[in-house]
Amino acid sequence: MDLSDEYPLARGYRAASRLNLQHYIWKQSQGYLVHPNIPLDPEGLKIADIGTGTGIWLLDLADHLPASVQLDGFDIDTSQCPPGEWLPRNVSIHKLDIYDEIPRRFYGQYDIIHVRFFLCVVIQSNPRALLERLMVMLKPGGWIQWTEQDLKTCRIVSAKPNAKTEHTKALMDFAMSPTPNWPIEAQHWVADLHKVFKDMGLAEVKEERYNKTSWTYSGSQDVTMLAMEEISLRIPNGHSIRQMISRASQEFEENERGIAIMTDKITVIGRKM
Repeated sequence: MDLSDEYPLARGYRAASRLNLQHYIWKQSQGYLVHPNIPLDPEGLKIADIGTGTGIWLLDLADHLPASVQLDGFDIDTSQCPPGEWLPRNVSIHKLDIYDEIPRRFYGQYDIIHVRFFLCVVIQSNPRALLERLMVMLKPGGWIQWTEQDLKTCRIVSAKPNAKTEHTKALMDFAMSPTPNWPIEAQHWVADLHKVFKDMGLAEVKEERYNKTSWTYSGSQDVTMLAMEEISLRIPNGHSIRQMISRASQEFEENERGIAIMTDKITVIGRKM
């Protein structure tokens, strides 16, 4: 199943920069790359990153683990990753549509599987099909770590109580409105992801929310506006949306970068029995 044309965001150097910035902001919010409940025993450890994007999560993790740990990134489009010649020796990138049949060489191979930013990839707002494929790749006793944003918590935050947010609110309202490639009203499965983990037999399931790291808010707004610019290039009324982004950007600067569209971040972990 080729989902590449349905991806609502862009690919290229601007999109890669956004993904890399988003990675570091989310890492600051979480306080870790791998949840502390997940053991990192380096003896024969194999870790997979699904939807690896630029490979930034794997490359960051590689700096914190011995070179004996195998780190594999998977994506339907690997064009945003560095070339193989520039990767650490223990990092490999593979082209894979996670909704296609998983090659047998990846069955039961991984101790940890990491997933995030799949809001616009999960089909029909049901993460079960994706989770089933991840579990095929996981060793018995292995862990899945899945991080997303909970759109039901979308809100505007401001550093000052009387901040003007008219144009930022207009941008948020557009971001929360449905399009053919972005059925936003159906993206509320994230809040129930921990229940899906349990229903599918994963053990030691834990959900954590992140929303209090105010020093990341300005950077998060940068990411939001960059993402909205990418979306505007793929929809018919993109010009009007870019005007909306421009007004919101001016409002952002007038408020000394003290307003932002924010959501709670959720991480769910579970262990395969």
